[in-house]
Order: sequence, then C-alpha cells, then structure tokens
Amino acid sequence: MIFKKKEFFLLIFLIFLQSCSGGRIGNFLESSFNDLDKTSKNQDLQNNLLNKNDINLEKENKKFNDKKNKKIKKVEKQKNFQENKNDINLEKENKKFNDKKNKKIKKVEKQKNVQENKNDINLEKENKKFNDKKNKKIKNLSKKRKIELQSYKIIFILKDVDPKDPTEELSSILSNSEVNFEIEKIERIFNSKNKNMNKN
Repeated sequence: MIFKKKEFFLLIFLIFLQSCSGGRIGNFLESSFNDLDKTSKNQDLQNNLLNKNDINLEKENKKFNDKKNKKIKKVEKQKNFQENKNDINLEKENKKFNDKKNKKIKKVEKQKNVQENKNDINLEKENKKFNDKKNKKIKNLSKKRKIELQSYKIIFILKDVDPKDPTEELSSILSNSEVNFEIEKIERIFNSKNKNMNKN
C-alpha cells in the first residue's frame, strides 16, 4: 500500500515537471544545465592549455638541461684529460725517483755487503787460527797426559738440584770440558735442612 502511494506521488511529480519545461522553471533548469556544460568545457580548455604549457615547459627544461649537461661533460672531459696528463707526469716522476732511490740503496747495500763479507772473512780466519791453536794445545796436552793418565774417584755433593736428574748440570759441564768420566753411583743425602723442609 505504501509502495503504491509512493509511485502515485512520483508520477504526479514527473507530470508536473514535464508541464513546466516550456515556462520559467524549465528555462531555469535548462540554463543551469547549460552553465554546467559551459563550465566543464571551460575547465577542459583550461586544463588542455595548462597541459600544453606544462609540456612546453618540460621540453624547454629538457633542452636547457641537455645543453647544461653537454657543457658540464665538456668541462669534465677537459679536467679529466688534464688530470690524466698530470697523473701520468707524476707517475713518470715517481718512477724516476724510485729508480734513483733503488740504485742508491743497491749501491749502499753492495758496499755494506762487501764490508760485511770482508769482516766475516776476517772473523773466520781469526776463528780458524784460534781453533787451530786450541787444537794444537789440546793435542799437546793429550800427548803429555797419555803418559800420566790415571783414574781417580771424586765424590761431589750436589746441593739444590733437580731430583729427577741430579747430575744433568755436572755431566754437561764435564762433557763440554772434554774430560773422560763415568758416573758410578748416585746417592741421596739427607741433611738437617732437608729434613726440616720435608717436615713442613
């Protein structure tokens, strides 16, 4: 029922609007629609003009930037060319300087080596003479001793030595002195100090 009433009022309203299309209300409505069309057309024209202006500005900016970039590239090329020349010249100078320096160092090293070699040769000769003299003395002493050689038993008391190898130091000393020896017996001796230490 409500739906039918709404349809009825809508139908009357549409008829009323259609009858007003020739009068003032119709003209007003028509002019408002025409104004909307004109404003939309004007806006479209303005947008087109603005777009054209933007495109023209972009083209001009692009041309300007291209010219600017070309000039910058030319200047950079010139700078790079000059820098490369300077770098090449510097490298050549450095190479010459390094070559001279290396030659001087080699000369100095050769002189040092020659002097060191002379000193080494002299030291070797002196050592050889000394060793020869020492060997002669040892031979002479051994010849004399061969006649007088006898065996002796000597008792050493070694204090404060390593208990794992008590004769290590003594045997190393005797072997360096080229004395013929043998170790017969090793005994541990307790004295009063050691007893006190063991008690503590």
